[in-house]
Amino acid sequence: MHAITQVIEATMAARDPYTVEHQRRVTQIALDIAANLNLSADSTEKLRIAGNLHDLGKVGVPTEILVKPGRLTELEFSIIKNHPMVGFEILKPLDLPLSTTQIVVQHHERWNGSGYPHGLAGSDILLEARIIGVADVVEAMASNRPYRPALGLAKAMSELSLNKGVLYDPLVVDACSQLYVENKLTTFRN
Repeated sequence: MHAITQVIEATMAARDPYTVEHQRRVTQIALDIAANLNLSADSTEKLRIAGNLHDLGKVGVPTEILVKPGRLTELEFSIIKNHPMVGFEILKPLDLPLSTTQIVVQHHERWNGSGYPHGLAGSDILLEARIIGVADVVEAMASNRPYRPALGLAKAMSELSLNKGVLYDPLVVDACSQLYVENKLTTFRN
């Protein structure tokens, strides 16, 4: 499985090295949260695989949209919103551990049902997908993006706090916040 993940990552990196690095940072944040929640080895392994592949579907998004500075048009955002399903379809034929492809497809679902692609809410979203969703937000806000400079980790934590129980699972937000306060987010350790 590790070899398959490496092949997929190398293929992605040939087109979009930024996304591969983003996925790796998201995975590390997700693993930190999983450790704080004392998740099982099985859940942790699914997180590792899904985290490293969660944005695979961005291979179907034109580069000019991925790196566009400024606000996306409605059409451009609808194209971006397809990436979880594209990733799911690419991964479906592989013999991945149970639910790993579901984690990939669900990573943009939100606690209140406002996410995509299926509008799932609350515990209908796999815990691992909720963890990757939070880790994805933290990494995206705290890191430089191709289209804007980093907003900072404090701003990311503010976003989580503001939308805890609205967009993000309160349990996951609390675990991530504790790691932040204790300076245990490995990716951003001082």
